[in-house]
Amino acid sequence: MEPASMILAFMLQNPQAAAAAIDSYNAPGHVEASQLQASLADFAIEALNCYHHTARFRGVQVLGAPWREQAKFGAEGSVVLRIDLAGMTGTNYQMIVAAMAKGSSYRTFVLNENTMVPYNKKCPLERWTAAQ
Repeated sequence: MEPASMILAFMLQNPQAAAAAIDSYNAPGHVEASQLQASLADFAIEALNCYHHTARFRGVQVLGAPWREQAKFGAEGSVVLRIDLAGMTGTNYQMIVAAMAKGSSYRTFVLNENTMVPYNKKCPLERWTAAQ
């Protein structure tokens, strides 16, 4: 039996488990606010864990600064990042994220990604989050 058929058969036989898996996916990852100011890599890891909490961090690159749309969000500063990640199957993907700062608060805005599973729009970094 192919993997997709096995997953479908499991979901049909175990609807509670399937519902729990969906709820787990829809729940945003936790943001450790104290790590937002630690380093660029730590910020990128927190953002990745928030948007794709099952993904593995592979690296981060600064693509440019400032992001020309930062004023729309009331940001005082910004940078555009490429976050390299691996999905659950080990496949490599990338997210392009605008990271913004205003005082000691931070937020992100996903500009693009090539993942098979879309990013979680309930991520707390979609709103201003105070670093602690």
